[in-house]
Amino acid sequence: MTRRRRVVLVAVVIAAVALAGLAASRLGTAGSESSPYRLPWQAGQVHTVVQGAVVTDPINGTCTSGCVTHNEQGMRYSWDFDLAEGTEVLAARGGTVAFMNGNWSPDHCGGLVPVADPPPGYLVSPAIGNQANFVLIDHGDGTSALYLHLSQVSPAIEAKAKAKGPVVQGEVLGLSGKTGFTQCRPHLHFQVQNSAAADWATASVPISFADDDVVARAPGGVPVEGEAYVSANGPATTGDQS
Repeated sequence: MTRRRRVVLVAVVIAAVALAGLAASRLGTAGSESSPYRLPWQAGQVHTVVQGAVVTDPINGTCTSGCVTHNEQGMRYSWDFDLAEGTEVLAARGGTVAFMNGNWSPDHCGGLVPVADPPPGYLVSPAIGNQANFVLIDHGDGTSALYLHLSQVSPAIEAKAKAKGPVVQGEVLGLSGKTGFTQCRPHLHFQVQNSAAADWATASVPISFADDDVVARAPGGVPVEGEAYVSANGPATTGDQS
């Protein structure tokens, strides 16, 4: 092999390693063990990812995860967890209450178009995507976590919303539900997103989780669509509760 060919080969290898590192960082696969996030339900409970973050086949570009709704708008780094209606939703990370809405009744749900055999209470409305109960927790670093489709917001969180009060990891934010654009199927939509002063839904950003089960079984601590995970969430025990 000539010297020139060796130089070219080394350059190709370096470029491939760099691209692999970039792909890993975009998927949130780096540093999961030190991630500040834990799954947003009680420790010991098991829940399944019914729709994950968007993943595409690197060869043909085919969507393999998050293909139903998460490949739209700013939700590509979000998860839908199969929390039954009335399940306690916990703060995945501490912060302050930025926004919340708990005004919709638990059965206020539906979609954009009619469906065959609609569930009881199913609504068809172009605005249904904005008509959901939610809590938004600001982490103080330019990101916030959105907990969407709640049936009820905790009264304590409602009170804290008025004064931008503090929330610790593991604190109960409310109860899961089906409000909004859910086809009236209960689940929790969770995403971390860029913070905005006057908007509760912005572009999602990649993160990982530090729960032992997620770190052990999911690449880089990123929950995989179709898999079920055990939460290790609870009140923060260190001085840094964010």
